[in-house]
Parts: sequence; structure tokens; C-alpha cells
Amino acid sequence: MNSFEVVNALLYFCRLIAGLLSLVLVIATVIPLIRSDSWWIRILDFPRIQIAVLMGLTLAGYVALRFFGSMHPWEYTLPALLGLGLVWQLYCIIPYTALYPREMAGSLAEKDSNRISLLVFNVLSDNRQVDALRDIIRDNDPDVILLNEPTQWWLEQLDGLEKDYPYTLLQPQENQYGMLLYSRLEMENQEIRFLIEPEIPSIRAQVRLRSGTVITFYCLHPRPPGLKRSDEAKDNGTEEQAGEDENGEREDSDMRDAELITVGKEINKLGNVPVIVAGDFNDVAWSHTTHLFQRIGGLIDPRVGRGYFNTFDTRSRLMRYPLDHVFASEHFLLVELRRLPDIGSDHFPMLAVFDYDPAASVVNEEPEPDAGDKKEAAKAIEEGKSDE
Repeated sequence: MNSFEVVNALLYFCRLIAGLLSLVLVIATVIPLIRSDSWWIRILDFPRIQIAVLMGLTLAGYVALRFFGSMHPWEYTLPALLGLGLVWQLYCIIPYTALYPREMAGSLAEKDSNRISLLVFNVLSDNRQVDALRDIIRDNDPDVILLNEPTQWWLEQLDGLEKDYPYTLLQPQENQYGMLLYSRLEMENQEIRFLIEPEIPSIRAQVRLRSGTVITFYCLHPRPPGLKRSDEAKDNGTEEQAGEDENGEREDSDMRDAELITVGKEINKLGNVPVIVAGDFNDVAWSHTTHLFQRIGGLIDPRVGRGYFNTFDTRSRLMRYPLDHVFASEHFLLVELRRLPDIGSDHFPMLAVFDYDPAASVVNEEPEPDAGDKKEAAKAIEEGKSDE
């Protein structure tokens, strides 16, 4: 084989690889458009950033290949589809960059009587870096602390935190869905609820700001799609890590979606009252479900126009997603939103600081429900509850 034939063979191989990769990326872009709660569809909502990067690199590869030889007309089909796919992926993720207008305006208030600071952290049940968490709390001095996934061990290790945070609602569990809420601001009408599944708690409470204003505060941590559960886990409420049980069925997103939408509808019925929702949603900021939750509840994402703030997974620099959220109603302005350092969990802690301002609705862009949102929301809740 002469050098010319070697070059042709190499170009053919590169085109074949580029074509196969293009096909996979285009399919991975189209599949999430299907309105289904099947886990293998919904998990493709997560890696939009990674898919967009791969699409850009593949298109650059096609440009390089074009310099080394002509392409048949039909060979432009995949690059064209790839380009359309890239446009769609960018359309989904660009709102979470500084290139996009901010959905929640920033606060310039100097007084802090209407201010509330929140620390949201999925501790990872087998993480043992309690001292690091105490340091984070000391350094950032939040008003409210929400911990997802704590066990009884975590509750015992955090003994004494009540001295600075006298208002508490504590639900440690061994199934990775425990929840601990600590507040230095007065809490009223607080309750632990099990909205969709008997082993998955959520919290609702009223928190009184220093000014006396009362806000409604929700804490969530629904089950993620794609997780494997054994039959035994289904019976007793204990959870298996994804991929550990070879015979377990994977979870679809129906119960996660139902919990989020249930809370969104409840917020809608509250009317014009200040609301904050926080927690590990096990869903990305740009997913259809999260957007539906926002529109139904009239909630604003402070990430929009500011950044991704990817909180999961600390163990991978390439595969990270924004799973931990703090949404607020139009009554709030953002003082600060920050991802805190890794302290041993698979999630980064998040710090959010808001100012309550009755006039904030003038500058904030509240999501509005689309036609058909109520019908879709009712269907999502019905499907989630029917699968309990």
C-alpha cells in the first residue's frame, strides 16, 4: 500500500468515526424531546453541556476533513444535523451563562432586616467530614441550613448546632433521603411531609425574617431517575446505589416529577406570598420538568444569567450538573449565589442570599405558565402517584 492509499484509508476511517459520533450525538439530542418519564430518556436531559462540546469538536473535525479532500453532497447531511443539534443544545444551556439576561435582579439594599441566607448541602450519607461542614457553617454564617441525605450518625455528630440554630426540623434516615433543617430565624407551622412516596420526606415551614415578614419555605429531595432498586429495597424503603444491584429495575422520573409539580401547584394556590424552594432536585436546571415546576409555581432561578453552578459530581470535572437548587418567588432580589468548596460529599454545598423586597416584581422576570401547563402538571402528578 503506497502513501496515497494510506492517506485515503486514514481519511475514510476519520470520516466513519465522525459520522458515527455525529449520529450518536444527534440521537442523544432528539431523544429528550420525547415527553416520557422513562429513565433512559430523562437522563439525557443532564449532559447537555457535554453533548454541546462534543458536537462543536465534531463539527471542527468535519471542517478539518474538508481541507484534506472533497466530500460527496450526501456527506454534508450529518454535519448539517449536527449543527442544528448544537444550536438546540446551546439554546437550552446559554440562559445559564453571563451571555443571557438575568431572571432575578441583584440587590443593592444595605439593611439586612429582610435578608435571608441559605446553605444547601447534600452531605452524602457515608461522608465523615463533619468538621469541614462546621467550618463552612462558621465561615459563611447562614441563617438557614438544609442538609440532604443525613443519617442518624450525622444528626449525632452535629449535636450542639442547635445553640446557634434553635429552630429545627430533623428527619434523619438511612435510605439516603434524610433531611435536617436548622434555622436561627424563627420557624412556624413547620412540618415533615411525604408527598408521593412514604420513604421520601420533604419539608414545609414558615420562616420569619428579622423584619417580621413571613416567607414560606420548602425543602425537597425527590428520587432521581436511572437509579437501581432491588425488590427488597422497594419493600422496606432502603435504597441501592445506582448500578449495584444487577437485578434491580431502574427508576423512571415519574415520582420525581410528581413531587416537584405537586409543590409547584401548591405554591400557585398560595397566591401572592413570598416563597423559597431549596434542595437536591435530582434534576438539572434546564430540564422540561424543572421549567414546568417554575412556571406552575411562578418561581425564579437565580442561576439564569449568572452561571451553571454545577454541584454534582465533585469526583468528576467533566461530568458535572446543576442538581442542587434554590428557587424564589418574584418578591426577592439576589445578594449572593456561590458554590462552596468540596468537603467530602459527591455534591458541592451551595450558598444563596436573598433580600425580600415587595417591589422586586417590577425588575424580576417571573416565569409564566404556557398553554397546557396545568393539564401536563395534573397528568405528571397522577402518573407519579399511580406508581407509588
